[in-house]
Amino acid sequence: MRNLQRPGLIGVCKGMLTVATLILGGCASSLWTPDAQFGETMRQVRQSQLLDPAAPVSTPMSLGTDGVIAKSAVDRYQKSFEVLPLPVNVLNIGVGTGVGSAGVR
Repeated sequence: MRNLQRPGLIGVCKGMLTVATLILGGCASSLWTPDAQFGETMRQVRQSQLLDPAAPVSTPMSLGTDGVIAKSAVDRYQKSFEVLPLPVNVLNIGVGTGVGSAGVR
C-alpha cells in the first residue's frame, strides 16, 4: 500500500490508462455509417407530392382575373350584407315537413 501512495507511480498509472483508452478508441469502428442513398426516399416522396416542381423558378401563371372583375366581385360581396335575411321563427322548425320522430319507424 505504501508504494501506491507515491505521486510518481499514480501519475504513471493514469498515463498508461489514458494511452490504453486512446489506443482502444482508435481501433473501434463506427457503429453507423450513413449510406450514400440515405434520405433519397424522402426526397422522392416530397417531389412526388409537389403540384408544380418548377414553381420556384417559373413565372406565375396568369389567372385571367383583372382589376374590373375583382372589384365587381368585392362589390357584390359587400352588397350582400346590406339587406338582412328574414328572421326565422324557431317555433315552426320541423312542423309540417313530414319528418320527425313519428315518421321514423
